[in-house]
Amino acid sequence: MPQRSNSRDTGGAVLRALARSPHYNENLHREDLKPVPALDLNDKTGGSMYANLVYEWEVPRKLFHCITGFVVLYLYKMNVNVEVIIQTLFNIFLVVASADLLRLNSPTFERFFESILNVLMRESEKERVNGVVWYLIGVMTSLHFFPEDIASVSIIVLSWCDPAASTFGRMFGKCTPSLPGGIFARRKSLAGFLAAWAVGSLIAYLFWGAGIAKAGERASGLSWEPGSNAMFGTALMPDALRTGWRGFARGFAVTDSNFAERLRNLTRPRIPAMPPILMFTLCGLIAAMTEALELGGLDDNVAIPILFSFLLWFSLWAWGQIMSSMSLL
Repeated sequence: MPQRSNSRDTGGAVLRALARSPHYNENLHREDLKPVPALDLNDKTGGSMYANLVYEWEVPRKLFHCITGFVVLYLYKMNVNVEVIIQTLFNIFLVVASADLLRLNSPTFERFFESILNVLMRESEKERVNGVVWYLIGVMTSLHFFPEDIASVSIIVLSWCDPAASTFGRMFGKCTPSLPGGIFARRKSLAGFLAAWAVGSLIAYLFWGAGIAKAGERASGLSWEPGSNAMFGTALMPDALRTGWRGFARGFAVTDSNFAERLRNLTRPRIPAMPPILMFTLCGLIAAMTEALELGGLDDNVAIPILFSFLLWFSLWAWGQIMSSMSLL
């Protein structure tokens, strides 16, 4: 495992971590360009197999990533109240953020912290804000502002598509062309992009197509259901733009708690929902794009759940708008 300098500019470490300075970006780019050695399970000399699995292929980190996706599925199916989840995540956020601030400014606590969580941290993360902090921000934002089914899928996409893209990109990236620079992050390959697309489509199928969403359906309803009606972008949304926006206290929502509004919806025209094959394929494409996009250094743990949720909501809204217009012709 590469050794890191113990020199630390107290306070400056925090500013550099938050600002993602050119110094950080330059070093990260150099790290990303280093080739990842091939995984050799038969090589047991000098602990190289352990280093390969833990530090190069990041197996513990990827497993931890994937487990959170299963936790989301369980909580959704068990119909756990989203407000309780957000409050719990916020309490965890306060603890994690405080510990991370202490880690960045106290060498003693830093050594203790990394002795416990070393296998889950990349070398490049050790002098910047922990990814868990950004993860909690992204997850809480998505859960608060977007429908629960869309937000849940966005978190699973972050949990499963990111490791899939990384693994397949490392294994087969050299056999496929790189994605065009500019809008996509450096060193992103077509192999990783296609892997994220496939996994994202599978997630959408498992969640909406295989009945998990219906089994854990909330009182607020589902954003999309096979063979049902489109919601966003149609007359079923009470606001002028038909977005389902209920204000900052609630965000975008499928149904209104107002009983009179629900009664009025019974007489409004129905628009068919997006076909399943299009929905699943679109979810995979959005997942792959959000995983590969270059967003000025914004951490993936923030960008993926929020951007995925917004793009999927926007796609459903656009479908409702287009189909509503066509029904009037």
